[in-house]
Amino acid sequence: LINPIAKRADIEVKAEFLITVLWPDNLEDDVDIYVEDPVGNLVWFKSREPGLMHLDRDDLGKRNDEVTTAAGTILFPENREIVTLRGIVPGEYVVNVHCYFKVGGDPVPVTIQIDKINPYSVVLRETVDLVNKGEEITVTRFSVNGKGEVTNVNKLPKKLVQEWQKG
Repeated sequence: LINPIAKRADIEVKAEFLITVLWPDNLEDDVDIYVEDPVGNLVWFKSREPGLMHLDRDDLGKRNDEVTTAAGTILFPENREIVTLRGIVPGEYVVNVHCYFKVGGDPVPVTIQIDKINPYSVVLRETVDLVNKGEEITVTRFSVNGKGEVTNVNKLPKKLVQEWQKG
């Protein structure tokens, strides 16, 4: 080997919070996450790296579950979007989910988990139902102080999706 294989502990990943959105595998429904930071930056599928936030993948539901490679087609049926907060900006964060594309009349159960990384704790784990295309739900608003401590968790609704973003 040219370079030794790094152990997991040798790979430093800078993250203070992970916000994960999951919905049932193999559904065609497209659920999107929107996160607003304290200074007004908004992460979403058309703005993936504003400020200290990063959206790792815009999951389109079942529509982008197959990846074609030289070795053939790889199926990855998990419906998941993750936003990483790479640093701490003190103030309030707003976390919304939005039903961008909907097939059928059954509600889509969407689970949102917010993990604080340093030190590790689960800030929130909750499931909400998205029923209609274009529906937007404020899952949580939470504040972070300068020490990275989470305070003032609430559900006061705040619209983040604009009309032209609804698809």
